[in-house]
Amino acid sequence: MNKKELKTINQHQNIKPNLKGQEIIKFIAKTLPHQPGVYQMEDEDGKILYIGKAKNLAKRVINYTSLNNLTRRLQRMISLTKKMNFFVTNTEIEALLLECNLIKRHKPRFNIILRDDKSFPYILINKEHKYPRLQKYRGLKKIKGDYFGPFVSPSVADYTIISLQKAFLLRSCSDGVFNNRSRPCLLFDIKRCSGPCVSYIDESKYKESIDDAKKFLKGNTKKIEKKLNSKMQSASKNKMFEEAARLRDRIKSVNQIQKYQSVYIKEMRNIDIFAIKLIDNKSCIHGKFYRNGSNYGNKSFFPSHEDTSEDIEILESFLYQFYADKDTPPKILINIDNKFFKEVEKILNKKNKLKTKILKPKSGEKLQHILLAEKNALESIKLKKTSLEAHHSALDSLSRLLDIKHDINRVEIYDNSHTFGKNSVGVMVVADKEGLSTKHYRKFNIRYDINDKKISSVDDYYMMKEVLVRRLSKISQNYESVSPDVIIIDGGRGQYNIVLKVLKKYKLENIKLLSVSKGPERNAGREIVHLENKNINLNPNDSLLNFIQRLRDEAHRFAITAHRSRRFKSTIKSVFDEIKGIGPKRKKDLLLHFGTIEKIKSASLNELKQIKTIPIKKLEDIYEFFNG
Repeated sequence: MNKKELKTINQHQNIKPNLKGQEIIKFIAKTLPHQPGVYQMEDEDGKILYIGKAKNLAKRVINYTSLNNLTRRLQRMISLTKKMNFFVTNTEIEALLLECNLIKRHKPRFNIILRDDKSFPYILINKEHKYPRLQKYRGLKKIKGDYFGPFVSPSVADYTIISLQKAFLLRSCSDGVFNNRSRPCLLFDIKRCSGPCVSYIDESKYKESIDDAKKFLKGNTKKIEKKLNSKMQSASKNKMFEEAARLRDRIKSVNQIQKYQSVYIKEMRNIDIFAIKLIDNKSCIHGKFYRNGSNYGNKSFFPSHEDTSEDIEILESFLYQFYADKDTPPKILINIDNKFFKEVEKILNKKNKLKTKILKPKSGEKLQHILLAEKNALESIKLKKTSLEAHHSALDSLSRLLDIKHDINRVEIYDNSHTFGKNSVGVMVVADKEGLSTKHYRKFNIRYDINDKKISSVDDYYMMKEVLVRRLSKISQNYESVSPDVIIIDGGRGQYNIVLKVLKKYKLENIKLLSVSKGPERNAGREIVHLENKNINLNPNDSLLNFIQRLRDEAHRFAITAHRSRRFKSTIKSVFDEIKGIGPKRKKDLLLHFGTIEKIKSASLNELKQIKTIPIKKLEDIYEFFNG
């Protein structure tokens, strides 16, 4: 993002401290440039209240002085505004992208925030190999190939890949596995791959299968089905019954994909559908996504916003943030009058250089799809509301158990994982008032020294102490502003006492502590909850015990995942540490090509030279290291 200029208005203007927000904004607007950019409104403590974008900063900001034309949410925001910052950008599109990035980073109180904004997977047919690979892919499109998607539902992407394997017998293995097969894998035996790794299919026939798969993903399903039927009938006439049976199964797989994904909306094969519903100031936007006549998934989104936010402004902000890093389809259907979204339509058209229409259907099939999306949004928000109520009830029960007089806003749960003291990892899982907050999870690679004192052995007590020292010392020294109300430890009385000492050391006794250990014979439901002066056996059917178990199990899952990841990385790292010039990228290339470290060690120089991404001199160094 090219940010030409950043000015803090209050640093350059002598604004009287007793001015109202409306007067401050009117005063500041006179100094703003007539250029595109992003503006930030802040309260008297410098906390960002709102982030917005503008084609013309001066004209946009002056609009905030007409309170009668603003929603209640923006009127409240203006009353709190004491300072403003602004960024000047080259274009309106840069302003949109910068606004979305800043909202994600700062999460201002008065912005509508799309919380579930992770990238969606694509189906990639890789072009970097003579036998292209079929795979699910996330992230920037760095690999040469054909991308189909995005699939809003990862399960739909997984189902489609399996069906494509059955229908077109395409490989899905990595290049490292592919290059080191001496016999076909299980996927060949269960008729989900044609075995190109061992030359059971020649390059031209495999390319034909790839081309058919691409046509199918582009929506040419009838032609593919007709072609496979013709081949099946020909095989049957020639009494090649096994081949005819295989083709029959492939046709069945094609039909399954069609049945599972296909939708028929006249003249609209590529379309996104969004419907918003509000209940008790909570909103849900349900999306349905279609590409090439196929359903690429449905998803409910729950934006974060002020209670006074209205459906038009929520959906408007959602569309900007959702499409900030995605291509738009030719048409977007919504359940609100499209006259309110002309500016959104204009900016999205500029961003994607593709004409997109935002419409509210009034009749026909399109209206039926909108009504169905509305029904899903309504049911989703009801379910979310019920889930939140149960979560809040559990937090209230936890408050009573720990004798906390205020609402619990943040619970941190700690666990660790290791293999005989090696690759030790500690983790922190966080739950807030909205449920589990995965964006705040943290991993701690256990260090084998504390205060420069080497540790000869590492156990659970040591790991728990180190993790909590690293976390709580930052809170004590004000390096981190967010502090938990409650800490939950996976462990018994010993772990409890270790953490209690750390809390007392940093004078953080206001943070309540409990640990949970397995009961007799380590049976679930008979856990013991340890508090400072007592141990408690909660009823197996107690909702509070179920809540604590869920949090503990999530920490345990995250700890094991983190440990496995570190163990895998250390395995690769330890082999190549002594070879100069072999970094993470080259380690990955070697492993992808050969599949295992043992095969790298035993590879001949000519076999190593097949890796074109590593200089020959470095490949000679690797060969010399293992064979010298």
